[in-house]
Amino acid sequence: MSTQPEQQKYDPWELQQEIANFKVTVHCCRYWILSEWECKNMSFPFWRLYHSRLGGSYVLFDGKKIELSPGKIIIIPPYTSFSSQLKGTEPNENIQGIRMQHEEEIALYQKRGMTDQMFVHFNLGYPYDQIRPDVYEITIDPEREKIVREIENDRLQEPNAIGFSSSLKLVSLILSALQQISPLLWQRPETDNRILKIIRYIDKNLDQPLNNETLSTLANLATNSFARLFRECMNSSVQQYIQQRRIDQAVILLHHSDLSIDEISSQCGFYDRHHFSRVFRQQTGIPPGSYRQKMRAN
Repeated sequence: MSTQPEQQKYDPWELQQEIANFKVTVHCCRYWILSEWECKNMSFPFWRLYHSRLGGSYVLFDGKKIELSPGKIIIIPPYTSFSSQLKGTEPNENIQGIRMQHEEEIALYQKRGMTDQMFVHFNLGYPYDQIRPDVYEITIDPEREKIVREIENDRLQEPNAIGFSSSLKLVSLILSALQQISPLLWQRPETDNRILKIIRYIDKNLDQPLNNETLSTLANLATNSFARLFRECMNSSVQQYIQQRRIDQAVILLHHSDLSIDEISSQCGFYDRHHFSRVFRQQTGIPPGSYRQKMRAN
């Protein structure tokens, strides 16, 4: 007579799981007509997603010329240096766009040598904003095509507001596109949990004073041990990392908000606008006000 092996009982709550922690933060989504898109060596601390129904505009990266076209989405990770080009325009560095009122206008602008462009700027957080620089071409299947059309039509109807339903569509499109990137590219060396905790704390508290003594206490480490471990994990000193994150956040706010330079300086943890302007210029080569004017469409 056979007997069933005795099944071991266990509590599922005893199973410890490591779950990839990320958050999709959408900064903007716009759909417009481009008459000029001549930019050189652009690099930003946020992801960029592009789509065009008409085609005729290009992203240039690593010797490749990649056309924006109806059948694909272009995704560019943060810190990727790329250039852009619109067919038939002068080589001067410039962006010029026109807001559309109705979908029927697209054909009219196409006859004038212009093209359409839908773009989304977003972040995922550490470490998924640190993927290898590249330009990814994602084929549009019928489901993605449906979502893209709905997003573009939403932007025509409500260009200045992205409601809950539209946000869900945006996040759905972003996640669907990111899933087409090879899983191998998402693999990162494991970061010590104590340092990971501090990185997340820094990102949430950029407007506050952040010194090594306070952060080492939060990490439950001696100050010197903390500084050494942080450099081993991040290839940067603690204060160098904090300053770069403050500049990254300032760039995001200069692009996607109407906050004044003083307000951005305060939110990013600089002593005053003069300190902010000096550090920003050291990092980017131009003052924050000039950067905002250069990067925003005319």
